[in-house]
Amino acid sequence: MADVTIGHGSTVSFKIGAAAAALLGQVTAIGLPNPQIADVEATHFQSPDRAREYIPGLKDNGEITIGINYDAGSATDTVVNDAMAETAPIEVTISIPTVSGANQEFTFPGIVKGYEKTIPIDDRQTATITIRVAGAVTQAAAGA
Repeated sequence: MADVTIGHGSTVSFKIGAAAAALLGQVTAIGLPNPQIADVEATHFQSPDRAREYIPGLKDNGEITIGINYDAGSATDTVVNDAMAETAPIEVTISIPTVSGANQEFTFPGIVKGYEKTIPIDDRQTATITIRVAGAVTQAAAGA
């Protein structure tokens, strides 16, 4: 049997300032941070074989998107709008199931950059939340 699992049971929460963490409702898709290490040029006049040389630089954890079923005026709509109005990063926690059954949590500071809503004529209303990962990401077993 394959060691795979589906995302059912995953959650996303926002903690804004001193307020309690608020769980986002009706989440349909979650992107996780995508770390990339910058390459810093270290070439000098004596670089072997006239080849450019590089050293690892800083890590950038990128941006993520979260898809939701959009419900104007709902608790989730209010939380996302409040997060966008913040002048400091919020705390984002994403919990996902694992094959072992013990969820893993990804926690990081984030800046809510975008909240794109789509209202089609004959399908469900959806929204995409864009978050800039604004620092280090911790990954640990849920509750650890």
